[in-house]
Amino acid sequence: MIENKLLSQLQQQFPEHVFMQQYFSVVHKGRFANAIVYRYKDDTFDLIVKDFSQSPWFIRKTFAKLSVNQEFKGLSRLAQLDAVANRFSRLSPIAVAYDYIEGTPLRSLIHQGETLPVEFFIELERQVAKMHRLGIVHLDLRNMGNILCGSDGKPYIIDFQSTISFSRFSRWLQRFMRGSDMSGVYKAWDKLSSTPLPRAKQQYLQRFNHVRKRWIFKGYPIQRAYAWGAAMVMQFVDSDLIRNLTDRF
Repeated sequence: MIENKLLSQLQQQFPEHVFMQQYFSVVHKGRFANAIVYRYKDDTFDLIVKDFSQSPWFIRKTFAKLSVNQEFKGLSRLAQLDAVANRFSRLSPIAVAYDYIEGTPLRSLIHQGETLPVEFFIELERQVAKMHRLGIVHLDLRNMGNILCGSDGKPYIIDFQSTISFSRFSRWLQRFMRGSDMSGVYKAWDKLSSTPLPRAKQQYLQRFNHVRKRWIFKGYPIQRAYAWGAAMVMQFVDSDLIRNLTDRF
């Protein structure tokens, strides 16, 4: 069984612990190019495991390896952030594990009509700014499912398959990528804060949304391709229009 193979891989990474199949559960059954997401929880470990073993062979040989590599590198580069899981391991070329973060996705809080204190968003903004100072962009923070309100009331960021280092790209594209992340922060702030989004941040969000309407790489099934490859694709696109639009960011 797939779970037995994952148990063996976990055992190799953490030989001091005994992993047992009864503590495995499926969190999400991935579709097509997405991993199956498991949770392993016993008295010592509480882990999320993403595994592509049941994906089609051409996904396992290509997309899966890229996905796991991106997630592992993203977690490694951002381990010093308080908002990121700090225990993680690449179990195989197509499987990765990291600490489960107890919390509620902001998407769920929006649907429930909840609000959060402004301090939550100030801290989220600080964490994303710190990520950018490390030269990393997430590229999928506009997805409210990738930001959690932890059980401790603090913000956490998950799903690092889209994460890339932006230093090798042109400055206008760096601004656009950082703007994408920060607009996700302000989008959440605008929808969930108990106090209104400050005017300057509201204007920033409006400007970015205006630019984003002209961004051609949107929507499933190419959202992952956008997240990983937008920067490279845009090197071959007539960039004058988009450069002009993104100069303000």
